[in-house]
Amino acid sequence: MKISIATGGAFHALGVAGGLRAIREAGFDGVDLGLDDPLFPRKDAMVEAYRDWLLDEERIRAFIDPIKAGLCKYGLTVEQIHAPASYVPRKPQETDIMQQCVRKTIALCAELGCRNLVVHPIFDGSARYPSLTKEQEYAENIAFFASLIPLLKQYRVTCCLENAYCIDWGTKKIYASACSDMNEANHYIDTLNALAGETCFGFCLDTGHLLLTGGDTCNAIELLGNRLKVLHVHDNDGCSDDHTLPFTGVCNWSRFIRGLRATGYRGNINIEASCFVQQFPPELAADALRMLCATASYFRSKALEP
Repeated sequence: MKISIATGGAFHALGVAGGLRAIREAGFDGVDLGLDDPLFPRKDAMVEAYRDWLLDEERIRAFIDPIKAGLCKYGLTVEQIHAPASYVPRKPQETDIMQQCVRKTIALCAELGCRNLVVHPIFDGSARYPSLTKEQEYAENIAFFASLIPLLKQYRVTCCLENAYCIDWGTKKIYASACSDMNEANHYIDTLNALAGETCFGFCLDTGHLLLTGGDTCNAIELLGNRLKVLHVHDNDGCSDDHTLPFTGVCNWSRFIRGLRATGYRGNINIEASCFVQQFPPELAADALRMLCATASYFRSKALEP
């Protein structure tokens, strides 16, 4: 089992080269490269920002080439990539842009030797006034993910859906959303793999999102079984998506470890706690990364115990 970390916190604090060096020196084996990272100032025009960045060959090369050099220099692997997020139903032209961006990300997976791509399911972000029924949400997701099958097969990449949540922005109340329920997640994965005729889809369990929607990590891991391919491991206060260090929030980590042991999970232990790194000044970022690595190593050792 390898241990890896989402790149966002390290890149924001130390830049690409400095971040990769600090990740390696902290003891990580690899990274979760976040192409959903908040690198774009135009939050009101995220689709256009993804298009202008990911689909512009000059700009994406300016971003990817230094990462490739740093990975080689520091002996790191890309264990998973997080695709641009497809959070809500979009206008037809925007959906087309997002599909192009995700397809581009699949090709980047192959270029970087990465076999797992995490893609958020499409869901209605309006908890108070949803515009989609569950049946419509399901149909949109199946159509969206099925369109990726030819490229997933071509590049031998596994697309991993992730458990989502939505927010009532008026009350800040968080609700379950697409794939929050592991039975629903299993149905998505099994349906898509049946359409593909082989295993092209799996699941990324996000512990923080699961905590926000009232789920239990052990139950979720056991229900997913061998569909679970990758992890986003982080903690929170139960009320907001803090993406912080495990054991500093309210998650029951003994249940998480129990689930890993019960299923014999052997994928990488991936920490997605960029906000924990970013709360410190850059001078302390390397120390924060070492603490995160020690935590990931702890989970790995506990998962491997007989």
